[in-house]
Amino acid sequence: MLSVKRLNLDSSWHITYNQTDFIIDPWLIGSEIDGFKWLNEQWHTKEPVKITELPDYNFILISQSYEDHCHIKTLKKISENKTLIATEKAYKKLKKEFPKRKIILLEDNKVTSYEGLNFISLRPNKILDPVYYSVVIANNNEAIFYAPHGFTLNDQQLDLVNQNNIKLLITTFTEFEIPKIMGGKVNPGMENVYELYNQIKPLNTINTHDEEKKAKGLVSSLAKIKYADFDKIESKNSINFIRIDNYSKKIIR
Repeated sequence: MLSVKRLNLDSSWHITYNQTDFIIDPWLIGSEIDGFKWLNEQWHTKEPVKITELPDYNFILISQSYEDHCHIKTLKKISENKTLIATEKAYKKLKKEFPKRKIILLEDNKVTSYEGLNFISLRPNKILDPVYYSVVIANNNEAIFYAPHGFTLNDQQLDLVNQNNIKLLITTFTEFEIPKIMGGKVNPGMENVYELYNQIKPLNTINTHDEEKKAKGLVSSLAKIKYADFDKIESKNSINFIRIDNYSKKIIR
């Protein structure tokens, strides 16, 4: 069985897969700051699920090193007994913050098995920041493809992903662009959603990292943002879209 539950309206999730419960990218308290407050600080527009009210879970997956995914204040409030699984840049950040905590590195393009699931970290073909990973979460020959900032698959990565039947694509629908010197296109928008859908042919698609957050700082003043028309996408439904805009648990069939 596969079920998903939003923990905020951005990109924090509780997932049950193959009888394994885990959390992805929890940002559940306070603001998130990218470097400095003057550069970028953001707040949720809707209160997230309280840490004390989280459903049961076995471990936490951290997909990115940036604070809206790797939110240190939230992680400090969560039991240190919970194992962290992280892509490379997030792993390095977490090891500095939590030197005594159990943290598992997801190596690029390699399978890491944990709690009955297989994980593959995919890194984009770029060296300079920002670097946004995607993660394959596989149960036997079926998988979730999690790409909160979208993703462009090279041939090797596409072959890796397509070794599984993709049951669920979780990716951003928002187009978010800042000046190239600051990172350029941070979220690639619907064009990339359709590209991924055609490449990996998921049975279902869910949007993530699309909250219209409160923000201040240089980034928000320069950003060009285009939010998706969810009503239009839902009515057309050419990508097997499942709309989840609340904190209810949803079973994915």
